[in-house]
Amino acid sequence: MLTFGNFRRFSRKNNIYVILIQCILLYSFYCESRRAIIQTENSSIAIWGVKPGQIVQAHLHPDGQDTWVMLRGTLTYYLDNGESQSLHMGEVAIADQHQIHGGVNNSNEDAVFVSIYSAPQIGYEKTLF
Repeated sequence: MLTFGNFRRFSRKNNIYVILIQCILLYSFYCESRRAIIQTENSSIAIWGVKPGQIVQAHLHPDGQDTWVMLRGTLTYYLDNGESQSLHMGEVAIADQHQIHGGVNNSNEDAVFVSIYSAPQIGYEKTLF
């Protein structure tokens, strides 16, 4: 997990939002392929930077779905069924469990997206604090 100096005073729960903001700012100036933000047994969040002409290799996730949220630029997102779409800032794409997916940056600017991988049985229960 990334840490950013004086942001350590936040709890782990709140720290993820600070880290996301810092990563977005960092990737606005420097684009690299992938940086994990947080990873647990059942999920992971990573930020991806894709330079013009760079490819996000086709892959699948055997234990859950992968959600991509575009933060900057444009990316051509493709699935194994031959489907593809252009993803722009603010748009979301979801690959189901076992679904092959990937992307390519066909534009002239860096593309940045967050990948949220989650297990199929997350669950939800109401509780009292």
